[in-house]
Amino acid sequence: MAALSLWLGVATVVAHGLRIQHGGLPSSADALPLILLGAAFAATEGFAVHIRVRRGGHAMSLSEIPMVLGLLSVDPTLLLVVRLLGGGLGLVVLRRQRGVKLGFNVALLGVQTTTSSVMLRALAGPEPGDVGPVQWLYVLLVMMVSDVIAAVLVTAVIALHDDPSEWKRLPSALRGLPLVAITTSIGLISTLAIDRDPRAIALLTIVSGVTYKAYRSYVSQSQGHEQVEELYAFTRALDGVLDTGGVARIVLEQARDQLRAERAELIMPGPDGTQVRMRMHGRRQLDTTVLDTLPETAWWQPARAGTPVLVAKGSRVVGSIVDGIAVPVPLSDGATGVLFVADSLPDIPTFGEQHVRLFQALANHASLSLTKARLLDELRQEVAQKEHLALYDPLTGLANRQRFQALTDALRAQGAPVAMLLMDLDRFKDVNDALGHDIGDTLLRQVGDRLQSRLGDRGTVARFGGDEFAVLLPGIRTREVAVAVGDDLAAAMEQPIAIGHLRLNARVSIGIALAPEHGNDAKTLIQRADVAMYVAKTTRTGVRVYQPDDDRNSPRRLAMVADLREAIQRHDLVVVFQPKLETATGIVRGAEALARWHHPAHGFVPPDEFIPLAETSGLIRPLTLHVLEVALRRCASWRRMGHDMHVAVNLSPNSLQEADLPDIVARLLGQAGVPASALTLEITESSIMDDPAGSLVTLDRLHALGVKLAIDDFGTGYSSLGRLRELPIHEMKIDKSFVQRIAVDHRDRAVVRSAVQLGHALDLEVVAEGVEDEQTLNHLRLEGCNLVQGYFISKPLPADEFADWLAARVPQLGQA
Repeated sequence: MAALSLWLGVATVVAHGLRIQHGGLPSSADALPLILLGAAFAATEGFAVHIRVRRGGHAMSLSEIPMVLGLLSVDPTLLLVVRLLGGGLGLVVLRRQRGVKLGFNVALLGVQTTTSSVMLRALAGPEPGDVGPVQWLYVLLVMMVSDVIAAVLVTAVIALHDDPSEWKRLPSALRGLPLVAITTSIGLISTLAIDRDPRAIALLTIVSGVTYKAYRSYVSQSQGHEQVEELYAFTRALDGVLDTGGVARIVLEQARDQLRAERAELIMPGPDGTQVRMRMHGRRQLDTTVLDTLPETAWWQPARAGTPVLVAKGSRVVGSIVDGIAVPVPLSDGATGVLFVADSLPDIPTFGEQHVRLFQALANHASLSLTKARLLDELRQEVAQKEHLALYDPLTGLANRQRFQALTDALRAQGAPVAMLLMDLDRFKDVNDALGHDIGDTLLRQVGDRLQSRLGDRGTVARFGGDEFAVLLPGIRTREVAVAVGDDLAAAMEQPIAIGHLRLNARVSIGIALAPEHGNDAKTLIQRADVAMYVAKTTRTGVRVYQPDDDRNSPRRLAMVADLREAIQRHDLVVVFQPKLETATGIVRGAEALARWHHPAHGFVPPDEFIPLAETSGLIRPLTLHVLEVALRRCASWRRMGHDMHVAVNLSPNSLQEADLPDIVARLLGQAGVPASALTLEITESSIMDDPAGSLVTLDRLHALGVKLAIDDFGTGYSSLGRLRELPIHEMKIDKSFVQRIAVDHRDRAVVRSAVQLGHALDLEVVAEGVEDEQTLNHLRLEGCNLVQGYFISKPLPADEFADWLAARVPQLGQA
């Protein structure tokens, strides 16, 4: 503004210098008319009507009246001096302008005066002569152009200082042209009247005052209507904005514009107890700051408690504001924000109660929109978090299997060669078992960080789950380069990892598959890298590239695993029941629940084939729970039919490592309405020997429930005899490999006899499985075996057939 003011002043001086050079010095004039003219300029500039255009202000005065008088009766140079002195006095004394703004307005008066004089002399000649209709039109045109020039210059200042878009509102700034036409006409009439009778000055004063009052009232009423329209426009603008930042920008812009303030601020609660402070000032700049705490002594603090604050000019407040208003902004969940404006623009005396009411109306609309926007932001954040969780591992922050596969397929779609490394931590289970899952999780996070740090931007690291990580290397064409990267990562993993006071070593086994040599899609490459990794782990070679000979059975195995997963999910596996007969009475005491799978393409799949698949692929848990649930439900139906029977279910070797197993069993017993004593859980002795201490904890909890426990396949573990007496078991099952030949082999008969005697010595019930003929049954009865099962009694039957068999059963041993 200062530079523009200086430029305008120089232009004015140069224009009049040229005029004096060509036209001579100004002619003399009476002092009294000049004094009166100066006073008129001071009064009209001092009592101006302000037309508000957004944040700018265009002052409309009645200065055209004395200006017309001066143009038609005073030398242009004297007119310039009188107007600058008189107008400047009015600006300083009446409108209290100072500094750069005063300098600009004085320069603007000079430009208007000079332009008007030059134009009128160009149109009407050096001496206007008699004032007639032609001169009237010239004067009217000159004054209109002068006002347009003033509007353009004021708009330029606002655009440079505050808002570049102010040029769009230039037409609104020209709304004062009708007043210019009126005041110019009054000036012309006054010139004619004073020329005939100088006492017409009194009438001119009256007409000018009435005109000023009328136009000021009109502008005030018009601006009141405009405020209502702006409030409606503000509401409509908020309706289309769906994010908090956009709403805040509109709110702060409107608050500054409608309240006529230099700056506006919005303070809202942020995440984790922080406060978000958004401030708009200057050229529509929006600054956002996140604060841990807010100043307790801030002048706007009462608004946070729901009380509006008004600070007028001259009030003594803490801070650097001249004046301000703060109002509360209620948000969702009982939170409250604060919206405030500070430092009123010069065109209003200070903030008052009417501004508080307008500000509260704005804040109410802002409250609704901010609440909606914050809720939408939370929803968007939740969606983004879910999308992130769908693509990234929550423990390590690395890509998960889904994202890894998508990246691989995207690279292959572009024809890019890739190498895929699949790695598994050796003996990670020992870390979890010995140090706990928290240490295990920390180890996994550090392994992920180390892999990513070592790899850098050469590829992508992912975690597939458990202790399995994967690396995708784009652009790798040879196995030598891929092996070199694998060796480098393996070496990095061998460096000790510090976790608290512990130093752990995380050795890895790495399998490598390359595209297109070993496959063209992510699924095939992962499968073959997994095969190579398994071979690397079993052969302890560390890093191995896939070879076709490594997985001769793998395609069928992988297909069977996928089919088995679907069959378990759809409950396509059938649960059959094989009865357990009491040898002494011939009564059916219970049944063993067994899973059977009829594959739609391969037909009947033996349990010896699909049970190991389930155990190695992580499907054994859902399979076991399915069998357990069906078995308990069927047992409940038998008991309702009057058969006091128990049901036996096999547990996999990994089941005893699951801490929640007793809780699940208790829940399923309750749902089925079966007493715990009617359930027998069969566990192989080898699974107990893998982790005797951990198994004993789980067995004790199951025993406390009242569930019966059985050692299955007794005699095949060899090492369990010494621990048998320490376990809370109720039943011992002799493996069928010893039972099937006792009628013809005295050695097997001796083994069975010893097992039965051992079981009875430990107060256990002894069960023999694999009874295929009557002779075997008789031998077992003579040895004192308590229960038997096998095809001679009955083959495993589907549930409905078993119920029919049980109903028709005559409890006589000879008819078994």
